[in-house]
Amino acid sequence: MLDPALRGIRNQGNTVSSRKTRSLSVTLAAAACLLLSLNAGAGQGGVAVSSLSATSFTFSAEPVGTPGASQTLTLTNTGGAVLNIVTIAIVGPDFGQSNTCGNTVAAGASCAIDIVFDPIAFGTRTGSMTITSNATNSPQTVTLQGSGMGPAVSLSTTALNFASQLVTTTSAPQTVVLKSAGDEPLTVSTISVTGPFNVNDDCLSAEIAAGQACTLNIYFTPLAGGSATGTITINDNAFPTQQAIALSGTGADFAISLSPTSNTAAAGASANYSISVIPAGGFSGTIALGCGGLKSGISCTFAPGSVTVSGSTAATSALTVSTTAASQIPPGAIAKPFGGVAPRSSWFWALLLVGLVPAVFRKRKELKLASVAAVILLFGALAMPACGNSKSTSTGTTLGTYSLVVTGTTPAGSQNVQRTAAFTLVVN
Repeated sequence: MLDPALRGIRNQGNTVSSRKTRSLSVTLAAAACLLLSLNAGAGQGGVAVSSLSATSFTFSAEPVGTPGASQTLTLTNTGGAVLNIVTIAIVGPDFGQSNTCGNTVAAGASCAIDIVFDPIAFGTRTGSMTITSNATNSPQTVTLQGSGMGPAVSLSTTALNFASQLVTTTSAPQTVVLKSAGDEPLTVSTISVTGPFNVNDDCLSAEIAAGQACTLNIYFTPLAGGSATGTITINDNAFPTQQAIALSGTGADFAISLSPTSNTAAAGASANYSISVIPAGGFSGTIALGCGGLKSGISCTFAPGSVTVSGSTAATSALTVSTTAASQIPPGAIAKPFGGVAPRSSWFWALLLVGLVPAVFRKRKELKLASVAAVILLFGALAMPACGNSKSTSTGTTLGTYSLVVTGTTPAGSQNVQRTAAFTLVVN
């Protein structure tokens, strides 16, 4: 047990130590508050802060295609540091801007951003402007709005695609509706078309009142197989003054090829070719085959005589080209009108003439003249058999080179579509 005197001394020491600890804590707290205060003050003056005079603009109505008066947005740097501008960007094709801000704005300085409304279409138009910088409140956005006035065009579509159509034939029409979508009458001055397309319309007759419409009927008449494109161009008093409709389609067709393209045969023999009928552009149909350019003594046959194709798969046929050999007639015979041969009778007719001459001419002078005529006739008759002693040859295929064609024909409405392929036959 401690002596009362010692216990008093220890308690006094503890009291002094406690007071020193509390005093140090107060001093540390005061220093912390001072540092926070100083940091806060330094931060307020060491950053850039962007302040805008407005966050939205509404422009008065303007004729489409005509810019109106600009409105000004003021940007102020209310911070204590330089404001570095990264971008001033506008979203929306109807608005534009110019400014005096450059790349930097000093602390406490301002710059002007002029915004203009230039409507490209009728009706309410909207957009926005975004300012990006090193400011503590970046990015900042300003909303924009205005209205376009005047005549305007609205098309039900700006692109048409036609299904596969047989070449040289015309498709069913596809329709595009053209509407006067402005607040003033629309006047269409010209409508033109390019490519294998044509158009009928009721849009050129008179001006089209606001809210009214007209129609364009477009047709596709492909002239070749494969893809085809075109454009309908409409000129009017709207803005822009020209509108376009893109056109596309596929022409259905077929082609013919031979293998080989040249062949040789002796007179009286035949030559063989392989025929391929190849569809294009989704062609589907039956094609009748034939030959063109045939000469006397040459004929052709196909097996089969017609083929059916569909999609992209080729069809084949075998072509046989036949020639004719020359034939011989026996000597001393003549050809009858209806075939066969008959014996010559020159002697019979000569003797008959000699016998008849005296009977016809009874006077002496006339008899002498008749006898001379009879002798002449007799010698002529005797000479006739000699003309028949040589062999007579009937006409066969003439030797030489022949340029022929294979034809393929398919019906197309009231007409036909025909394709050809050339080939050569040499007869030797």
